[in-house]
Amino acid sequence: MEKENILELRNVTKTFGEFAAVDSVDFALQAGEIHAILGENGAGKSTLMNLIYGLYQPSDGRIYVTDREGWRRRLRAKSPHDAIVNGIGMVHQHFMLIENLTVAENIALSLGQLKGKQKDRMEGWKNGRFWFKKEEAIRITQALSEQFGLTVDPTALVGALSVGLKQRVEILKALAVDARILILDEPTAVLSPQEVEGFFTILRNLQADGRAIIFISHKMKEVLSISDRITVLRRGKKVYLGQTGELTARELAREMIGEEINEVERSVGVGVPNSYENDPAGSVLQLENLTVLGSRDEISVSDVSMETRRGEIVGIAGVDGNGQRELAEAIMGLRHHASGTISILGANPKETKAVRQCGVGYIPEDRQTTGIIASFSVTENLLLNVTHLERTARWNILNETRKQETAEQLITDYDIRPPVADTPAAALSGGNQQKVILAREISLQPDLLIAVNPTRGLDVNAARYVHENLLAQRDREKSVLLISTELDEVLLLSDRLFVMSRGKLIEATAQRNDIEALGLLMTGETDTNLKT
Repeated sequence: MEKENILELRNVTKTFGEFAAVDSVDFALQAGEIHAILGENGAGKSTLMNLIYGLYQPSDGRIYVTDREGWRRRLRAKSPHDAIVNGIGMVHQHFMLIENLTVAENIALSLGQLKGKQKDRMEGWKNGRFWFKKEEAIRITQALSEQFGLTVDPTALVGALSVGLKQRVEILKALAVDARILILDEPTAVLSPQEVEGFFTILRNLQADGRAIIFISHKMKEVLSISDRITVLRRGKKVYLGQTGELTARELAREMIGEEINEVERSVGVGVPNSYENDPAGSVLQLENLTVLGSRDEISVSDVSMETRRGEIVGIAGVDGNGQRELAEAIMGLRHHASGTISILGANPKETKAVRQCGVGYIPEDRQTTGIIASFSVTENLLLNVTHLERTARWNILNETRKQETAEQLITDYDIRPPVADTPAAALSGGNQQKVILAREISLQPDLLIAVNPTRGLDVNAARYVHENLLAQRDREKSVLLISTELDEVLLLSDRLFVMSRGKLIEATAQRNDIEALGLLMTGETDTNLKT
């Protein structure tokens, strides 16, 4: 027996000028199903979700939703508030929480979205202002936590929570307003393998409760594991709809891209030493007893020692928030270290400019805030590196001809699309924004490349392009330090493997084939047989 459609899109189109981001898409979400949406960066997934959630309005077509009373009606959501009132909640990839408030206070604020509809749950709205009792907010949070297995302390400050617990708070916010439709955007991007299993248990509990879930992810294994049906978008159009399991991961990737793609493989087998292994001249980065403080003067990196050499990729895996960002920033001179030493090719640079001049390239973890300046053109972003600026300047004045020639060459070499130098970086897809960063950092052939979550939010094709470039650096006898929350990525690319947990660095190359052991290390478990 076919389930009822709780959400339906008919011939929905969204255009921006002459560009159709979503082109005549039909989509149906059934009650109690987990429906995955796949597609390349720029395929229209985010635009489609924003249409459902009221952030955009359709240029054409209609959206229908079944309300809480069981009546089917047209959805005209002009804002997220309208979507929430109609039972639609969204958990964004980047959490929308107020970190200096408690869990219960964040839940209370979400209830404020339902003006005039929560009289029985809290004091609610009075004279145009939202009031609530803290003890009532705590009670509601505890009740929801117990009902759906989302254990979290209602009185804890959100800023002190792990990323996995913050995600639970986001889901609780949606459940507090009785969302029957949940949109999850890359929900496992910052979770360890064990946390993913626990998260999937939560999703199945929500499904058993009759909730319908739209699951957006680039991780094929997870999509095939958790979803009931899969829709694939390509260039704004729906190109596939089917039951999960009808197509393999490779076949789904072909539907996404429109052509067959080959997986990246390392040319050197695991454990094969590079030519510099016992050569002191091959050492590039050396960290000795490094301790780094976080933004609140807490110890984020604790007594870390490690070395990277030419011709290898050293991978650091770990759940977000365990000191990886602070480690990368300390190496780059963006954050002072409390003790220990950082040596790059025998030098001890203190400031970022000096680090750059030692031959270091840097791919930061968040391309949109620290990787590019969105309002700058592609050309301007390509030159945001002291070495590029020095090469294109004369007497400290930029040479416009050299500037343009450099940009055009990099756009061609790295296949940045659209290939228009004066395009604002904000207008590019995530994959092409990352290509701008790769072009800027790798074209200078740095002796050391630090790459932090270089494929976060990228589709399978864009991720493959990044991986190929990292492997090419290694094959040129350069040194690459890869820091990633994507365990599969670290396992695929790294010659030596570390796990970072609670500021400590644990060497785990010998355990690279034991996912369970690595997952335990990532969540803070210890193993006396592992070298620290």
